[in-house]
Amino acid sequence: MKNILRIILSFLLFTIMMIGNISCEAAKKTVAVTKVENGVKNSYGRKAAQDLEAALNTILVQSGNYNVVERAQLEHVLSELNLHSSGLINSETAIKFGDILGADYTIVGNVTLAEYERFNNYLYKGYKAKIKFNFKFIDNKTGLIDIAELVEGSDTVSEYENKYPDKDIMIANAAGDVAEKVKKIIDKHNPVTGMIVSVSNDKVYIDIGSDNGVHINDTLIVYKEGKVIRHPVSGEIITVEEVVLGKLKVENTSEEYSVCKIIKENDKITEGCYVKRG
Repeated sequence: MKNILRIILSFLLFTIMMIGNISCEAAKKTVAVTKVENGVKNSYGRKAAQDLEAALNTILVQSGNYNVVERAQLEHVLSELNLHSSGLINSETAIKFGDILGADYTIVGNVTLAEYERFNNYLYKGYKAKIKFNFKFIDNKTGLIDIAELVEGSDTVSEYENKYPDKDIMIANAAGDVAEKVKKIIDKHNPVTGMIVSVSNDKVYIDIGSDNGVHINDTLIVYKEGKVIRHPVSGEIITVEEVVLGKLKVENTSEEYSVCKIIKENDKITEGCYVKRG
């Protein structure tokens, strides 16, 4: 009898662990970053497009929030479908593209401004590199454009710091600024979420870690599900109200979990409450 109970308990533990692993993996989306087009057709635009494409790939991978499709694989699929990246805006091709690559989302965009200039504001003189990136974030499951924004990035160097700054470095820094802003926009659309598994005094353990893009000093919102919002006519569930309970600050993180400190508590924070990046 004891052996049977031990087998049952082992099976339940294994099942719980597998469910936990699945939920963590589900939070990590796969993104395809297509070739960034040079929309301004000049040398600065060409440099900005190349740097921006590289910066987007790097920042998405390093965030830990996303899997990024390899360039060679992406180009092969585009070639097989006889597509230019802008053709992915078509919903049918976007879905097919996503199915083949296993990509949840695709980034398509072009540089609409890339310039480097000297400025003189009397008290402050120097050089500025500026980039504008018109991008679309496509959901490959539906083929719909979830995000369409024009994002601007820049890099400024004072003449007092450097009279002869490197133009290429400044363009690359401006591209990095754009990439960081794009990532923040995407993060809001696809927030990192998890659950509190243990609370001990002001220490809170959550079931997401560095593999899910959680970093030390991140601020997380604690919430629970509240009222179900239904359509008054059809009765269809529209959404579920979120009741904010407080905030956490990540103090330590491993691959699969993180340890946080309660920094704000509007209501009792307990096991089973949800967390998301604030």
